[in-house]
Amino acid sequence: MLTAEQLRAVIQQTAPFKRAQNLLHNDWQNVNQANPLMREMITVADLQFMMALQETQTDRNLPRVFDPKDYKSVMTFLRRHQGELAAGSQEWLLRDFE
Repeated sequence: MLTAEQLRAVIQQTAPFKRAQNLLHNDWQNVNQANPLMREMITVADLQFMMALQETQTDRNLPRVFDPKDYKSVMTFLRRHQGELAAGSQEWLLRDFE
């Protein structure tokens, strides 16, 4: 479920929403192209927002980016975004498997 702040971000189409949406569509490269001077890192907030959006999808036919409860799925996501994760993001994703 989206928080009030996340819902407001969706309505206003803010940068945090666009970052989460790019993650959801497996298009993080688009975020980096928007700011060529500095590489953007995937933060815990981005992951939380993306997972909240993923849970609220009405079209169940869309593929899930990853299942946070499935170790293999999380590891695949981590490998795909290995150099793009901010400090603490990998630990946050793996917290349920320790």
